[in-house]
Amino acid sequence: MASINRLIPSVASGSLELAPALANLNFDFALWKVAAPKEFEGVGSALSAFRRDDAETGTLHTIARKLGALFEKKVPWTPALTKAYGTRASEIAQALSLDERGRKSYGVFANRAGADATSLWAAATSGTSAISIHLLACLLARIWDAPEATSIWVEIIKRRKEEVLADFNETDFAHLATLSAARQDLPRAQIAEWDNSARAWLQVADSVKKKQQTQLMLILDNVQVPVNGKNDTYDSVMEAWCNSLDQMEALVQGVSQQARNGDILLALSSWHLFPDLTVVTPSMTHIRQNDPVFGSGGVLTIGLQGPVVQYKGVHWSLPLAYLRHYGAPVVAGRSICSGSRSRLSLQELLQATLGSLLQGWGTAGKDTLRSLRWLSSMYQVLLEGTKLGYDKSSTLTKGSAKHSWLALLSEAAYLYTISHGVERQHNDKLISLGRKHGKTFLGTPGEPVFGLLAQGKFIDMMAEEEERIELLRKVGEHLAERLCLGSSQIFIRYKHHLSDSTWVYEYATAIPYNTSKKRRADGTLISVQSHHRWLYSGSHTRRRFSSISYKRRSDMLPADIDERYASTGDLYRSAKTNSVTALRDYERREALLTVTGECVSKRENQHIEDLLPADVGIHWDGLPSYPDSTHWYRFAFGAIEDTALFVIEKHKSVIDLLQTPEQNATLLYSVFEDYQINKQMVAHILERNWRYARVDVDPHLKSLKAISTAAMMFRHFPYASVDVRILKRKIFNASWLRTCFSSLDLELPRNPWTLAPYALHAMPDHDSRLLPEALKPYALSEAQAFACLAMFESGQHDIDPGQLTDVMAMSSGNSIYVSAFLLADPYDNTQPGDIRGFIGNLGRPGISFLVPPKAPLTKEVSIDDWPFIERNEFDGRLSDHFQDTSLHLSFTTAELPLNIRFLGGQDFEACIVETLFSVYEGGRWIADLNVSNLQTSTRICRMARCVSQHPADIRPSSAITCIDSWLGLVDAPEERVSMVRAHGNWQARLAASSICIALGYDTIILPDDVCWKCFDGEASAYHGHVIAIG
Repeated sequence: MASINRLIPSVASGSLELAPALANLNFDFALWKVAAPKEFEGVGSALSAFRRDDAETGTLHTIARKLGALFEKKVPWTPALTKAYGTRASEIAQALSLDERGRKSYGVFANRAGADATSLWAAATSGTSAISIHLLACLLARIWDAPEATSIWVEIIKRRKEEVLADFNETDFAHLATLSAARQDLPRAQIAEWDNSARAWLQVADSVKKKQQTQLMLILDNVQVPVNGKNDTYDSVMEAWCNSLDQMEALVQGVSQQARNGDILLALSSWHLFPDLTVVTPSMTHIRQNDPVFGSGGVLTIGLQGPVVQYKGVHWSLPLAYLRHYGAPVVAGRSICSGSRSRLSLQELLQATLGSLLQGWGTAGKDTLRSLRWLSSMYQVLLEGTKLGYDKSSTLTKGSAKHSWLALLSEAAYLYTISHGVERQHNDKLISLGRKHGKTFLGTPGEPVFGLLAQGKFIDMMAEEEERIELLRKVGEHLAERLCLGSSQIFIRYKHHLSDSTWVYEYATAIPYNTSKKRRADGTLISVQSHHRWLYSGSHTRRRFSSISYKRRSDMLPADIDERYASTGDLYRSAKTNSVTALRDYERREALLTVTGECVSKRENQHIEDLLPADVGIHWDGLPSYPDSTHWYRFAFGAIEDTALFVIEKHKSVIDLLQTPEQNATLLYSVFEDYQINKQMVAHILERNWRYARVDVDPHLKSLKAISTAAMMFRHFPYASVDVRILKRKIFNASWLRTCFSSLDLELPRNPWTLAPYALHAMPDHDSRLLPEALKPYALSEAQAFACLAMFESGQHDIDPGQLTDVMAMSSGNSIYVSAFLLADPYDNTQPGDIRGFIGNLGRPGISFLVPPKAPLTKEVSIDDWPFIERNEFDGRLSDHFQDTSLHLSFTTAELPLNIRFLGGQDFEACIVETLFSVYEGGRWIADLNVSNLQTSTRICRMARCVSQHPADIRPSSAITCIDSWLGLVDAPEERVSMVRAHGNWQARLAASSICIALGYDTIILPDDVCWKCFDGEASAYHGHVIAIG
């Protein structure tokens, strides 16, 4: 045996071949470990002790060593690449490393928190060939979905094993480690775990190298090139892997390369190494990336032109024989372009959402920059109105309104408008992404631009009377030209304010008319055109007719007059004003308008009747008549109650066809760009629109509310990302939305001062109840919150929250999401749906939902434990006697695949996993916990802080027994009132509270500053055993 042990190190390095007599040696890969290259030391030091141990001695180490040995003779030697990649990986890992104090804040997840570089460290401690295996894992994880990548691994491993065994049977010689690896099993579940760790690492590296990765992807999005042209999966993968290793090695050594296939480009996107690039077409451009690992000057030349193919960007098509249990190989094609295989940060998602929003606006949102400038400036108007104290503006911007989709998208629009250079280019790509792939993401709005374009109602937003008239004259000229209208067939009615409470309607021409003849120098006569204004001078307006008397003039009435006048009674309006004031106002304005060339007449001299039902129209008896027309005018465009265009009756039906949404949007944008805005009216119109919106039947508003709901969670997870494929979902159909209600309708929590700053639910404030329902985010239960997170994380999984009722945590990619009560002191009354997220990975493929066992176990105390149990009397001083307490996470073998979709695949994309949340004292197990009982049990009470100003030196009047050990807690105390002394130790207090409830005790959780007078009163209300958590 000793000789065999001496043999292993030398043969494992590939220096010895053996004859068939030694072929049956069983090589234990778990025992093989090498020192990691010094460049990788930063990776190891960033890992938790648990992950580092797993990487050096656990399953991932065994996988890395087996794969390294199996493929050792297939991969090229790349010392420069190994050194460069180790340097870059250490840089990335150190950027997100956690110190001991920061790690402890994650409680039971402390060992799993932080960047998951477990598979990378496992490779680094398994030899250089294993590092190449890690690089292949990154290549596959970048372009393929997890089940697809796992299937590729299964196939290439099987083919390589067959190749090794065939060579050995033919030559009778083989490398010991390679042959042993070929004869050992590598379960699919372990391969999926290996792939999952590589995926988590890619997400971490992408976030740290965000700027460089974004610039690279902008370039690669314009490339149309396959990874290679081979149709055999094994041959294709081997060629892509080896070519990318060879070319990257040459680049690091300073030898320039040309990207003839897509393999090296896929490697660039996967390994976070950024050489200088020369882009050949459409013009020669040199892009300096200033990556220090390429100090020798290697440049990669990329040609952007390629044939038109099904997939954009760098793409790869392979037959996957092991994707499903049954059937012919599935031919799958994937691309790394941003529209199909990327992940988006929250801000990037909002930019893409803007693209979807503008796409829904149709031609009104065609001009991206102008549309988003308007959205940004519109919200700025609301903010300015808030500063001026306008109620409606405050409702739409203050307090909880800051979490509305309006605030989110307006901020995203502002960030777009101020971006430039590469950032603007990236944002443009995201907008285009949303326009193209997010057409159904938000649903189609009933009306574009928040319903402001319909018939020009935005005219009300203009502050100045003359500016409103000026704008409507522009519209009038357009309509008159298209409809061949004369000057007396279209006019403007506007509301002129004589005081704060008094107004009258006045009139103006929409297009100029001939007022006189003027002789030229050559003696010919020309017509002089000018506008006309009918101003109110203070006299009584035309006398008021009753509807009956007015009906007698049937020759001039519209056909539907009887229907419209059914029960209106008196239909006409006259002004009651101070005639002296009105006359002075008339004279002042007459002088001003005359100077500008307008003709002025008195409104009182005209036979004009304005009917109270505004949609009935205006009868103006006195304007020049046209054949086949009446003196009846209908509303055409503008603010019908304020300033609007009216046209002769027979043309009303075609106005909406002539004035398109694009033209109306252009007018709206020009209003905010060129005219003075009535800030109060802007807020009033918007608030009114959303106040009466039917959210329950409007898919567009439901989608916008869903976006704001998800954003409220993701905004507190700075490194979290969402799958780009979420844009292809009809989010308003999501299962987690079906029973949602508005988050701002929640009742106040019992202890509002304990609400976490990153809680999903915003604290209700004085503006919350006023905020229109259409703007409020949804409130989610924990099951709904986890279903929402799973949908955005995966981009495709729509999980019924009913399947997630007991879930307390979720792991996906490089993120762990946890119910807040698992990471908080039990006194903090966290709200349902309050989810906290952080960088981490549980080492399981796909999405894992963690649930506790139905009946967690607790250590049984035996008679032999009596020396460790003390029952001391409490002296009134709080302290911590549980400093050796720690919480640990582990899994049972019970798991349940979720019913997402059945396609016959061999991998489960989402599972419910039974998880043990265990409390240990030192190295001794005490109990498994179901911490969710803190939210549901009626036996728990969080004692309120004292508001009666009792003296601080008061001591408890009743006898209290101390519990200073876990055995003392588990061993049922006989005293009526006991005190667990774990002051300031939130993990111990959390575990103790859960155990007390599980054992059936009434439990009082004390605040940091305890009033013992109040405690006596609280404890006296209970008749059985009471345990206080101090």
